[in-house]
Amino acid sequence: MKNLKRGLYFIPLTVTLMLQSCFYTADDNSSKYYAPYEPVYMSRQQLENSIKMSDPRSMTKAGKIYVKDQYIFITDENKGFHIYDNSNPNAPQLTGFLEVPGATDMAIKNNTIYINQAVDLVAVTVNNTTVNVHKRIPNTFPQKLSPDGSGYYNSGENEIIVDWKKN
Repeated sequence: MKNLKRGLYFIPLTVTLMLQSCFYTADDNSSKYYAPYEPVYMSRQQLENSIKMSDPRSMTKAGKIYVKDQYIFITDENKGFHIYDNSNPNAPQLTGFLEVPGATDMAIKNNTIYINQAVDLVAVTVNNTTVNVHKRIPNTFPQKLSPDGSGYYNSGENEIIVDWKKN
């Protein structure tokens, strides 16, 4: 009988001690989350004034390919589009780079290029070295997620995520 009473005290005490390890403490370093990517932000004003033509450059992260008439557009993810003159299919010539920070995709109808620029949908035309922005529909798309999907950052009202860099 005495052993039974001791056992009744011992079980709750053991369970309580085992559950102690389940409680979160703020100074527990093992519970801190390490994000492998950090967002790159632009202000709304910077984003709206960022589309322009520039000299050809090397590809960093190739994406989708789009062909229109004698031109080939290759997405450089979150940077813009490389433009090739394909008049001679045996030797396409890189002619320029359409800078569009945060761009991931495009479509072309007639001579208008529709671009997914970060959170906005933008309609532009390109004539040699000039870019004309015809229409911008802000906040059409959600903020960009990190490449591995592990991080979602709440940006400020005037901040837009245009890219991610590895920590």
